[in-house]
Amino acid sequence: MTPSSVTLAEMLDARERRANAQSALLQSADASCCLVSLSLNIAGDVKRTAKTRLLFDRGLDLFDRLGFDGIERRVFDRNTGTEALLLLRADAGEVKAACERIEDAFPAARLYDFDVLNKDGVKLSRSVPRRCLICGGPAADCARSRAHGLDAIKAATEAFLNEFCADTLAYTAHFALERELRTTPKPGLVDLNNNGAHTDMDVPLFLKSAASLVPYFKAAVFLGLKDAGMEPLQAAGLDAEHAMFAATNGVNTHKGMIYSMGLLLYGMGKALSFGGDAVEHAAALARSDAEERLSHAKSERDTNGAKVYSEHGARGAVGEAADGFFHALYCADRLEAHKASGNPGALALLDVMMILNDTNLLHRGGADGLRFVQERAKAIAFLPESEHVAAMTALDGEMIERNLSPGGAADVLALAYLLDAWRTLSAHLWEVGI
Repeated sequence: MTPSSVTLAEMLDARERRANAQSALLQSADASCCLVSLSLNIAGDVKRTAKTRLLFDRGLDLFDRLGFDGIERRVFDRNTGTEALLLLRADAGEVKAACERIEDAFPAARLYDFDVLNKDGVKLSRSVPRRCLICGGPAADCARSRAHGLDAIKAATEAFLNEFCADTLAYTAHFALERELRTTPKPGLVDLNNNGAHTDMDVPLFLKSAASLVPYFKAAVFLGLKDAGMEPLQAAGLDAEHAMFAATNGVNTHKGMIYSMGLLLYGMGKALSFGGDAVEHAAALARSDAEERLSHAKSERDTNGAKVYSEHGARGAVGEAADGFFHALYCADRLEAHKASGNPGALALLDVMMILNDTNLLHRGGADGLRFVQERAKAIAFLPESEHVAAMTALDGEMIERNLSPGGAADVLALAYLLDAWRTLSAHLWEVGI
């Protein structure tokens, strides 16, 4: 989606089209119907960007959750803005009250404009006047007196949009970590069945760790929104490590996710501001210092991952990111392929375990341990899909006995959950006009 300026003539034409469409829909309806028109109040001559579409889609989703009886829906995505017309069989007053609650639900929701028209085409007024984006006073009074300049209103609008995008993606990443944790069975890993091959980790600890990372996830998106570069992302990542270790009393639960998810969230933020592919943005940033990181790992051998790289050549999370997150994208595809199975996460994890040179397995069991897991995963894959989960549960016991934990595959699954959510969130962001 390439933002472009709109003219006054285009805006007037859009307003006329909307009025005509509203009239046509209401004429076709009976007396029990009303019409909702959803648009965004965006100051300035650029009305449609990836950020505004993300906010618009959230508003439409929140409205759908209200459960009103929908008859017809039309969505228009043009340079003059994204709009929806929703014909309902419902009481107009009840619908208007519900729409007002959405408009007050979170800061950026103040940009929503939910107009509700009764069967006669009369637009219902708000019970409480809108507030000014800048001072919080009555918006109509500020507009009449021109209390704030256009530049100030545009800056406030952009700030609301950036905050909304950062919050949305940060909590999406947090949810991805929780989804990975709750995926069961995960052989050798902490899941809802047991603690896997770990004596120092359990579900409550992982939940604390994941919650501690939300501020960092938000910061990573903000850095991507302005394309700040690797150095400030590294600094934010170090702060996140301290927060994680404070939450877990020194246990390393999510260090790999701080690096990998931080990169992806940065890439998503950059895509929202500048367009392009979020994963490629993340990979390009990873490549900017990948060789330096790997060179340091080989010479210093100061972490388990560094020792594995020096001994086995497995590049771990750094290599995965620099190579374009191949396994995470593959895993996201496998989640989609297994959607109808009832346990797509476990089956997608199995698919990854077959092919990933998992540095955690190499650390714990060497090449023999990695080979054992890959061969067992492949053997399970040849069974009927209905038998996979039971076979993975059995493998869990063997891996616990051998002290093997495929932590790299677990990280790939968490990234896949994030990428899967991003595909849904970004589905409409770069469409041409509808």
